[in-house]
Amino acid sequence: MAQRDGSKMLLADNHEEQCCPELIALLRQSVQVVVTGLNTARMSDYFFSNYEGKRFQFGRVQAGELLSNIDSMEDELSRYYENAECNFQIIEGMISPVKIRHAEINSHIQKVVSARDIGTSIYGYKVAPYGELTGHSFSGITPAMIYAWIHRLAMAGINTYWTSNYAETARLLVTVYKNEQKPPEQHSTLQRVTLPRLEIRKAEPFMKALMYIGHAYKLEIGEKRAQVLADKFCNIADLAMASVSDVSACDGFGKNSAAKLLAALRGEV
Repeated sequence: MAQRDGSKMLLADNHEEQCCPELIALLRQSVQVVVTGLNTARMSDYFFSNYEGKRFQFGRVQAGELLSNIDSMEDELSRYYENAECNFQIIEGMISPVKIRHAEINSHIQKVVSARDIGTSIYGYKVAPYGELTGHSFSGITPAMIYAWIHRLAMAGINTYWTSNYAETARLLVTVYKNEQKPPEQHSTLQRVTLPRLEIRKAEPFMKALMYIGHAYKLEIGEKRAQVLADKFCNIADLAMASVSDVSACDGFGKNSAAKLLAALRGEV
């Protein structure tokens, strides 16, 4: 039986294969897919684990289906939320306040939220793989309501992806799955910004402490010698437990200076 932790495979809910076997077939061209009862196990429509073991899950919904019952989708996202560290929803199709010409439209009347919403419409379009558009119009629901809902979901940790159709959904899932199987050091996005910050934050407090101790006990430990110690030892406690020979092996330190530093750290001065 397939493991439900999503290790080295992409799990898909049974209903997804029933309602869109074409999507599952496209996924299987690129990754290993196991169809199982995710929803009955309180997990979303697609599920996998990344290189570090974090769990990812994606709920998939058609644009028109979402507009017809936002509460239902929110309940579903809430029900599955605790079973993964990273949660996403995929909205398949288009949502727009603009009526696209030549697209076949079916109208639906929603419950009017307030008097100012009377007469407003929003359109949910289904985009076929070859570009054909069919849509539904919904009265009593505004673009602002959709934007606010998606924003609040993002603030709660549920991000939204938009795809045109099931073919693009397959491409998205495969891309994210493969990207998340890489070790962290292989990711280059924002690398020039994040990596220097991480290095500075790791070394700076230790170096500052060494320079302060050097000043307080007149040990002449400047930035260069502090950096040498920080490169070899993890923190003050690690350094204090070292031997004189360990410290004197560092560039810029002799046995006398090493002994004085360790005596200061151990309170033996």
